Amino acid sequence: MSIKKLPDNSGATLTVLDLDGYYLPTFLQLKNHEEELRSMPDWKARDDDVMICTYPKSGTHWLWEIVSMMVRKKAERIKTVKETAMMEIMAKETHDNIPSPRVLNTHVYFEYLPKDFAERKCKIIYALRNPKDVAVSFFNHHSKIREYEFSGTWEDYVQRYIKGDLDYGTWFDYTLKWEKFMTDNQDYPIFVTTFEDMKEDSLREVTRIAKFLGVDCDQTFLQEVNDLCHFDRMKKEKNALEQADGWKGDEPGMYRKGEVGDWKNWFTVAQSEQFDIVYQEKMKDSKVKPRFTLRK
Repeated sequence: MSIKKLPDNSGATLTVLDLDGYYLPTFLQLKNHEEELRSMPDWKARDDDVMICTYPKSGTHWLWEIVSMMVRKKAERIKTVKETAMMEIMAKETHDNIPSPRVLNTHVYFEYLPKDFAERKCKIIYALRNPKDVAVSFFNHHSKIREYEFSGTWEDYVQRYIKGDLDYGTWFDYTLKWEKFMTDNQDYPIFVTTFEDMKEDSLREVTRIAKFLGVDCDQTFLQEVNDLCHFDRMKKEKNALEQADGWKGDEPGMYRKGEVGDWKNWFTVAQSEQFDIVYQEKMKDSKVKPRFTLRK
């Protein structure tokens, strides 16, 4: 495993960790990172674990906050950030010492996760976001976090994103792998939502999540959780918990706009058409139908 700088068409690089051809963020703060990552399949799960699985920039923070409140049965702001429970950034000791019920999260493929997690059939919450909005959010993410050492342009980034020359590979591969896993394991307890569904009616989705988790609660509790997890409120309160020195300008930017359809402000007509051609080819056999806009 080594640090790798992935160049774009103009030579601008993105710094990642190369794990046998699978790219991850460097996570320089984690000692013995390779050892921890390679040992992860042997980590032990607990029956009440919940895992949130998403491609980056698909509402992971939002869901983690909601689910963490649900399992605690308290409509109170979580006093830490979701990175403290992120599988690929933690050591085994940290994983083992998180008190139950654990709400874990990850962007890695399922095969990298603990085998015990699958054997116990721990609950999974899987969220999808349309790939054009993901591209915009990921570009801003890469541009602002110091560790990536990235200063490329949006024009070149679109090509990088399509090819998967970034951490976690392509949106296409991630989405297709999860679609296949769910098709092959229809008895597995997986809750599926989308970023667009959450934006359209967050209370509806919060209610569905509570039912999936088996949380016994009333409508007042659900509304309180929903209100606490409104994007603007989370942006203000949760950004204050982020480590500012990891961001350019020392200003945390994990929460940006949280909108559906912002891609229209970034993609040119030509870029959008090119992306659509690739999308149609990559997803031609898929039943996944993301929404790129919401009806007003």
